[in-house]
Amino acid sequence: MDLIKEIALADVVTAKKAIRAGVDRIELNARLDLGGVTPTFAAVQGILDMIRGTQVELVVMVRPRGGDFVYSGSEIKQMKQSIERLKQMGVKNVTFGVLTPAQGINYEKMNELIEFAEPMAVVFHMAFDDIPVTDKLTAIDWLAQHGVKRILTHGGSLDLPIEETLDALKETVEMAQGRIEILPGGGITFANVEKVAEYLQITQVHGSKIIVIA
Repeated sequence: MDLIKEIALADVVTAKKAIRAGVDRIELNARLDLGGVTPTFAAVQGILDMIRGTQVELVVMVRPRGGDFVYSGSEIKQMKQSIERLKQMGVKNVTFGVLTPAQGINYEKMNELIEFAEPMAVVFHMAFDDIPVTDKLTAIDWLAQHGVKRILTHGGSLDLPIEETLDALKETVEMAQGRIEILPGGGITFANVEKVAEYLQITQVHGSKIIVIA
């Protein structure tokens, strides 16, 4: 099976170059320096127009701000408004994550957003890496049971190079047991992607430098 390469990017110009270079999937954000927040709807529309008639998929970040993943009621409302607009635009995949102050999944708010996003596919983003190791399996079980399509994870703190989180990533892949897709990311580049994919025995990878773009 060919390796699915997902690129994280924040503008239409880079998206055009990435598509030309053969990327399979785009995760569209704004402010990659903050780990990604909800992009403008103009950027979303630009990329939707660009991928029409192609096999390239689009995933849109829904995150009201940088920082932690503990959101207030008004921030959840803002996320719902974004999801509703994206749904109307024809977006098929969104990515978000909501945690409690204790760094567990906020089941109530996540369930609310998952149901609100239907029929769009939901990806749980790198908020997963803030969840304590002892709670990872429970989190994976819950996300799988609630129809989340995949989990984006670095396998540890983003301060650590991917080479140091590979064993943790492998454990996550094994815990998922094919019930939910695991998408490794953060520090995976065109230079190390084949090695990482072979070690983890995975079929998809994520990164802002996942392919060479001219």
